[in-house]
Amino acid sequence: MAKKRATYHHGDLKTALIHAADEIIAESGIEGFSLRAAAQRAGVSPGAPAHHFGSAKGLLTEVALLAFAKADEMMKAVERADNAAANMRAISYAFVQFAYEHPGHFRLMFRHDLIDRKDPRYKEATEVPGKRLGAALEAYHGKAEKKISAFEHASDEFAGLALLHGMADMVIAEKIQHMFPRANAGEFVEKDLPKVLKLIYPDR
Repeated sequence: MAKKRATYHHGDLKTALIHAADEIIAESGIEGFSLRAAAQRAGVSPGAPAHHFGSAKGLLTEVALLAFAKADEMMKAVERADNAAANMRAISYAFVQFAYEHPGHFRLMFRHDLIDRKDPRYKEATEVPGKRLGAALEAYHGKAEKKISAFEHASDEFAGLALLHGMADMVIAEKIQHMFPRANAGEFVEKDLPKVLKLIYPDR
């Protein structure tokens, strides 16, 4: 049975429901979420989430926005602006580390059927880490000081994100054992991922 939050106070119901949903996603993933479960955890009536958010999508969008902010914090915290290769590896590592540590949130963030992409905050939330990665990629490839086309920039960012999403998905799904048989997901992220990233983005 889902536990009830003890932190709800009158007048802060919306925030309490967001925190409750966030905890459910962290503990049980998308599969464990429902509006009723969020209401029960927050200690409020079953109809409260729909009243404040309209639907499950409305509440899950709030959780996804928090997840994007947390992911960007991790990426920002490990940047090394004085070394383009180290910076690229650090951002890449933080991206995969976030996915490993927050698999439920990572899966939610990119489920467009479950979150409201038309929310203007969603676009802003996704652009911030995207621009951070794009800038790191341009610097690594020596394009930061050059004028490149929008298509070239988009292509670089697409390739970089595709690589990171692929690695993150394989770590979460425990598929790395096929190539690194002695490592579980945690050991791979801690010990082998830095080596892999150094091969992908070597010092120049």
